[in-house]
Amino acid sequence: MSAQVPHYAAVVIGSGFGGCMTALPLARKFAERDRGEKVLILERGTWWTTPVNTVQDQEVKTYTHLMNNGQPVQLWSSLNHFRGFVDIFTRCFRRHRNEDGLFEMTFLGKRGFLGLFGNQNDGVSIIRGNGVGGGSLVYSNITIRPPNVVLDDPRWPVEWKSDKERDDYFDLARQAIGRGILWALNERAKAQSPNPFILQASAPNTGLSNIVTRVAGLNPHWVVKPDPLNAKRGLKHINTPRTPLDATSPGLPPDDDKRDFKNDLWLARARVFQSAMEKLTADFGTVDLSINDYKFDLDPKEHGKNQYDDKGVARNFCDRQGRCNVGCLPGARHTLNKQLMAAMYGTPKHPEPVFHHKELQLEPLAEVDVIVARPQGGYEIHYLQRDRLKTESFTRKSVTADRVILAAGCLGTSEIMLRCKERGTLPNLSDKVGFGFSTNGDYLAFLDGTQERVSLVRGPVTTSFGHFNTGEAGTGGDAATFHTIEDQGVPPALASVIGVGVPLIRSLANGRDKKLFIIWAILLRALRRVRHYFRALRTNFRERQDIFRSDDEVTAKMMCIVAMGRDASVGQFRLGKSSGESRLRVKRNDGREFHEDPIYDAIKKSLDRLAEVLSPAGKKGTFENPLLNSVSNALKANSIALSHPLGGCIMGADASRGVVDQYGRVFDQTKTNSRPFYEGLYIADAAIIPTALGVNPSLTISTLALRIADKIIEELPPVPNA
Repeated sequence: MSAQVPHYAAVVIGSGFGGCMTALPLARKFAERDRGEKVLILERGTWWTTPVNTVQDQEVKTYTHLMNNGQPVQLWSSLNHFRGFVDIFTRCFRRHRNEDGLFEMTFLGKRGFLGLFGNQNDGVSIIRGNGVGGGSLVYSNITIRPPNVVLDDPRWPVEWKSDKERDDYFDLARQAIGRGILWALNERAKAQSPNPFILQASAPNTGLSNIVTRVAGLNPHWVVKPDPLNAKRGLKHINTPRTPLDATSPGLPPDDDKRDFKNDLWLARARVFQSAMEKLTADFGTVDLSINDYKFDLDPKEHGKNQYDDKGVARNFCDRQGRCNVGCLPGARHTLNKQLMAAMYGTPKHPEPVFHHKELQLEPLAEVDVIVARPQGGYEIHYLQRDRLKTESFTRKSVTADRVILAAGCLGTSEIMLRCKERGTLPNLSDKVGFGFSTNGDYLAFLDGTQERVSLVRGPVTTSFGHFNTGEAGTGGDAATFHTIEDQGVPPALASVIGVGVPLIRSLANGRDKKLFIIWAILLRALRRVRHYFRALRTNFRERQDIFRSDDEVTAKMMCIVAMGRDASVGQFRLGKSSGESRLRVKRNDGREFHEDPIYDAIKKSLDRLAEVLSPAGKKGTFENPLLNSVSNALKANSIALSHPLGGCIMGADASRGVVDQYGRVFDQTKTNSRPFYEGLYIADAAIIPTALGVNPSLTISTLALRIADKIIEELPPVPNA
């Protein structure tokens, strides 16, 4: 082995849900074994944190703390108006010469001249996170389990020992996201062994929350029902006169005919959305959010208990700023970078890291090229190490490892595996590499002119959900078209472009050059403002002009939703070949366009019903998807904008049906023995999910990854006797 190439017991590629849920358990096990084994995480992005003071970090020391530990750091965009919009798109979007940007809008297809003429759109545009913490930096914090009708699909080869084992892993994943991965593993160890190994790691988060009230700590007077898919937390939904009289709500008589008045403490969006859902489906409620919130409890001894951690340190909590997807300024979201920082570098208040012997390490701005199977066993990972000040510049580097866990996300993992197959660095991969891509039925739509005020910019980005077509009574028809609809807030900085925002979104998703995009955005905004200012000079003294309305007022009667559903999951990735092509191309293997999947007809039917409930009497509105409408159809630019891509390296019973088995072990199709795998090579992210989930995937990814981590640990070579 070359002395210049560092060697690790394990290398994890990616630091999102799949990466963290495997890297931290492995590092914990290496600490227990105490043999000098180390885990290295390779992350293509950088660290991100808040630029303002929080409850936990009054002096804004996190940025300096990371810098002092040799880590590159960027700050969330903090402005909540149009300058914030410009900051997000100029500094926080990943592109050439800004490879450390937080968001990456991946346009799949072929660019025409200047990105303006002759574009070829593959029918999907995908937004994904880029940074330490992966998708947790930009997701909507929703921790939700798909119904059993999804997981019992015969395309899922997972053989749970029992329903209890499946429930236990989902509960473990909830604890890992809601409190902390190492904390959850410690708690499981205490329950399983009289003499467990306990790693001294406090919980960085206070647990999952259900957020529907205007401010933290208020009594929402919701109904709490048993939930077989979430037995420990139950299902919480709005309490109205339509709620069955035998339902119970803390502090509220079940026969009270004025229950609607108790909902005045709710965020308008949550109240309006859930009240509408109650008329449409029997399966609706408040989503579990991975956000710290001031705890509501009727018992005065418990009230606000989760304001402090187990060491008495005050915790950050939600300020209802509506900024979840662009950066939480109060630091209340459970982004995975917090867990990684505490594990490797400690925190400004507690600078001692959890892993004293550096069992866990991370290399940021490291973009993996290929994985090479070594003849003597193990793997060599080739990657581009980007310059921290000039990210378009890079140095080619390599590390070796006994085992590799690939968790770069659906697109990243699929691209790396396709490249390894094409170049022959992993020559015996399944021929199913690239197959099984799913849009997860992602759908974004707006309804303008609601009967009641909604206030899109207040609250967490999502509060509530409704399930349709679950196969259960009261939810609709065929479970093959199961789908979820959730309310969606709009960050104030993005709300500032409402009115010009739809054509802007369309142009970005269809591959417009990022520089031209932001120039166009500023130009449109400026022309609109100039026109309004001239009008205001002449008439504002008589009647207040629209230009002086806040973003909250502009979006007051607009409902935004996101939907997910069971699409066919028959997309196939390939590597882009010619000049101008995206690095990945994709198409369905059934001849249909992605937007023609039957799931979208089912979603639109549910949205039509929802629009009828939300619209004023006699003025039924229509939910409009900015990327799927008459204009985009006329331009032949229909595209599904999605943030939950799945598949590409799906699980299967063998190499003829999948790329990995149920434990993420990568098949070697030349082996026919009892272990037909590349020994020590695993995939543990959204790429292995074999069907659409129809819900937000973070909890399912985490559940599978924790199970994979247990299998990796189980298969570690035993520690030699001392």
